[in-house]
This record gives sequence, structure tokens and C-alpha cells, in this order.
Amino acid sequence: MSETNLNDAWYDFAGAFVDKKNASSLRWQVLTSDEQEIAALWLLEADMYNGGFIQFFCNWGEEAYLYAVRALQAIGAVRALELVTSGYACIERLEQDDRLKQLWDIPKFLTTEEEARLDELDQRFWEDPDRIAETAYRYYAVKLGIPAP
Repeated sequence: MSETNLNDAWYDFAGAFVDKKNASSLRWQVLTSDEQEIAALWLLEADMYNGGFIQFFCNWGEEAYLYAVRALQAIGAVRALELVTSGYACIERLEQDDRLKQLWDIPKFLTTEEEARLDELDQRFWEDPDRIAETAYRYYAVKLGIPAP
């Protein structure tokens, strides 16, 4: 299968679990553990390529971040995992900050150094050293017994 077809298959496959989560009042709890990982990876990729780590985290929160970390570990995407956890390290100090009323307040309280570091990490993520879509699709298709398209 070509890389383009594999990426399309991944986005269709993973997008179905995002849709399942979004359609239920149970949100993440409606998904199995594997489905949580798949949906979180899809959201991570979509937002990382659109607006970076801050967009991903502020849109989806710590729960999605933790599922994405678990997924990156599962598929062996060690470079992406390091980049994403380094992004979280830039904002972790704000975890208990009383000034935060919503996740999208986080960017207001980043230092210039943290902003620069996040930008650097985002750019390195965009290089896709682990080929996340391909790696994830192959891993989860085998694990879940999904036939190749």
C-alpha cells in the first residue's frame, strides 16, 4: 500500500473513534483502551500539524495528552514521544496555577523561553521522524485484526 493510501486509511480508521467519542456523553469512557489511544493520536496529529502542542493540549486537555503518550509508547514512536513530553514539560508548572480559568489561558502565562521551546519542538515534530500515521495504522490494524484496505 502506498504511503498516501496508508495515511488515508489511518485517518479514516482513527477518525471513526474520534467520532464515536464525540457522539457520546461518556466522551473518552465510551472507548476501549485501544480506541482511546487511537483517537488521541488522531487528535494529536491533527492539532500538532495545525497549531502545535499548545493547540492540542488546550483543545483536548490532559486526558487526551495521557492517552496520546500511552499510544506513542505502544507504537514505539520514541522521538515523537520525547517531543510531546517535552512540550508538556513546558506547561507543567502551570498545572495548579489559580490564574488559569480554562486551558486556553495557558498561552497567556508562558515565558518567552517556553514559547520558543514549544515552537522548536513543534517544528521537530512536523518532521515526523517516527512516521506516526503509518506506524500507528500498522500497529493497531494488526492488534485489532483489521484487514488491510
